[in-house]
Amino acid sequence: MLKYVKATNKTERIEHFEIPEQNNTLWMFYSSAKEMMSDGILQQIQLHPLARAAFTSFSEHPQINVYANHAVVSTFYLETECLEPVRINLLIGDSYLIALSEREIPFRERLVKDFSENPEHMEHVSYMLYYFMKDIVNSYLEVVDQLSNEFLMLEKSVFIDPQKREIGRDVYRWKSRLHKLRQYVEAEESIIQKMGHDDFEYANEESGFYFKDLLSSFSRVTAAFDSFKENLQGILDLQMSLKSDHMNTIMKTLTLVSAVFIPLTFLAGLYGMNFEYMPELKWHYGYFSMLILCIVMAVLIIGYFKIKKWW
Repeated sequence: MLKYVKATNKTERIEHFEIPEQNNTLWMFYSSAKEMMSDGILQQIQLHPLARAAFTSFSEHPQINVYANHAVVSTFYLETECLEPVRINLLIGDSYLIALSEREIPFRERLVKDFSENPEHMEHVSYMLYYFMKDIVNSYLEVVDQLSNEFLMLEKSVFIDPQKREIGRDVYRWKSRLHKLRQYVEAEESIIQKMGHDDFEYANEESGFYFKDLLSSFSRVTAAFDSFKENLQGILDLQMSLKSDHMNTIMKTLTLVSAVFIPLTFLAGLYGMNFEYMPELKWHYGYFSMLILCIVMAVLIIGYFKIKKWW
């Protein structure tokens, strides 16, 4: 990819890996293990067997391992479209940084452009490592912004239709995904913290400040993922609350309707009894009087409920 020449303070494009001369640095990025193997890197670099195994195989969790003359970092890039992590291995030497990803990632060319336009960013291997991890952190920050919008839309859907069953399934699905992503976030934070520590073998005096600033930015990701879990639980509680309110409204309506018809039912039952002596039954205006009485009684009851603002 690129080689930094300290004598000219410029970067040069290279096609194949080569051990850099003294005071020069090298940055290589491979998008597949096959591409890396064809370049003959492992034949040119004397790697500890454990370092070779760690670099050529992708880990399931972010981690950093320091060996005799190298360090191997397993990190994850988050794709904003599908929120799927892309595993990346970094081989750190005294004068080179080699990246190996399981597939193509979007910021590869952006790094090439940055290092080409700003050769000083390749002056030390720790600087290259910082700018690489900066893009990794930015991917997490973009995911945080995307998740914030997703959960905001999910919360709005609760108010639009609280009876929608898919909301509960969406909340459970997001909780499962967040639990998995939270493990990556926690491990990435530990890696950045170790890179910024004073006893990290491949850092210089200035790079420690850069990594501490990067760790400060990444703390936003950690805090966001913690708040997302609370937000999802809040969305679920909100839906249950709105459902309960809707059910209470239905029960209140049915109760008030029953309260209106209880006295009417009493009158209907009273004059529906089959006693022989009931003078009202033989009254010429008895039916109309009872009908008017029922209507007036219903109106009075409903009016009372309206005054009390129960209906």
